[in-house]
Amino acid sequence: MRKVLFLAALLSPALCRAAALPPEFTSSRAGAAGTVYFKATRAYTPQSRDTAVLNAWRAVSPAKSEGLAVVELDGGGELWNIKPGKAEKMEAWSDSSVPLGEKTRRAGRWFASFGMQSMGGGDFPSSTLNLRFGSTLYKNRYDLAASYDYSKPRDSLLSSKSIGLVGRALMPLSRHGGWNVGAQVSSSDNYGKQDSSVGLVTGLNVYLPQGSFDLTLNLRDEGAYGFFAGYTFYLTR
Repeated sequence: MRKVLFLAALLSPALCRAAALPPEFTSSRAGAAGTVYFKATRAYTPQSRDTAVLNAWRAVSPAKSEGLAVVELDGGGELWNIKPGKAEKMEAWSDSSVPLGEKTRRAGRWFASFGMQSMGGGDFPSSTLNLRFGSTLYKNRYDLAASYDYSKPRDSLLSSKSIGLVGRALMPLSRHGGWNVGAQVSSSDNYGKQDSSVGLVTGLNVYLPQGSFDLTLNLRDEGAYGFFAGYTFYLTR
């Protein structure tokens, strides 16, 4: 009996908070920097969302009249700014509008990218056309792609080609962009001479509705480095 009473005492604050919430929400939790997250129900309709969010905020944070609230919806969410006596919606999003995120599907998505890269240092400074084809992996947290480079050395009329593999870890910072870091291995044909190289890649991604705009720093062995700017578009959703 004592154990039952002890568990009831521990659970009673959470039960009280859940019971105090408006019917538009099932639960709440506190996040970083004081942000409060509310899980919405089907009763959360567009007609009275500002009132529902304000009432929910007052239920869980009666001592605070200002702050940020996030409403978690099935397949999306909303960000609200709470002020004395009112709630203002700042932003709304859905999974279909966010290229990368924790709730995206595990199977990954096929993508292709193209862009231009300027290589410096090393033995063959050049301007390079870069093409990649690959897939995201494990909830879109990583990607792996085959790459093809067509390079025009700056001091030569001849061109060179290379193929390789690029693997990256993808780290979204917000629904608008993120950064990545990874490694690249490639094999090049420079004037009939076969060379292989290993390098590091890191860069920024600006998320767009059907893909991303990419800026990448490429660091290779023997002092070679490059800056890449290109566009990635998703072939599957």
